[in-house]
Amino acid sequence: MSTANVYVGLGSNEGDREGYLVAALEALSRIDAVAVLRCSSLYDSAPVGPSQPRYLNAVVALECVLPPLRLLTILQRIEHDLGRRRDGVRWGPRPIDLDILLWDGELVAEVNLQVPHLELHKRRFALEPLAELAPELKHPVLGVTVRQLLAGLAPQDVRRLSATQWPEASPLVNDS
Repeated sequence: MSTANVYVGLGSNEGDREGYLVAALEALSRIDAVAVLRCSSLYDSAPVGPSQPRYLNAVVALECVLPPLRLLTILQRIEHDLGRRRDGVRWGPRPIDLDILLWDGELVAEVNLQVPHLELHKRRFALEPLAELAPELKHPVLGVTVRQLLAGLAPQDVRRLSATQWPEASPLVNDS
């Protein structure tokens, strides 16, 4: 399997939201076939779906040699280990949510995984942090950049926050 650049969205709206994102980042960094390259800033956003607490969101850039479904299985295990329970409430509150947003320009169409994420182009809470990391990255279906997708969105209740534990928009590896 070749190396791919993968962008994963992280979200939390229960308990210590930043703590859950940091714990998920630490779990991602322990995966042998994955290297965490960069992290976006944190964003506070209104929830999509039923009434619930606000979300804290971020995006991480990964270098990955796993196939997409294997990474998905690992992400779901991390979610479970951090307390997420899939109770059937679509878009319900959760301590952690990990979504594969983009995979090196690839299309993945599996029963349990669609990449690019089907709602990515509509969600400012995912596009804002993604634009920090890869503004010129093209959406492989729509053929426009992340920056262009963001520019075309109507205003949404999303704002950048300062972090206390999260490694904001900093490279996590030495590029030399």
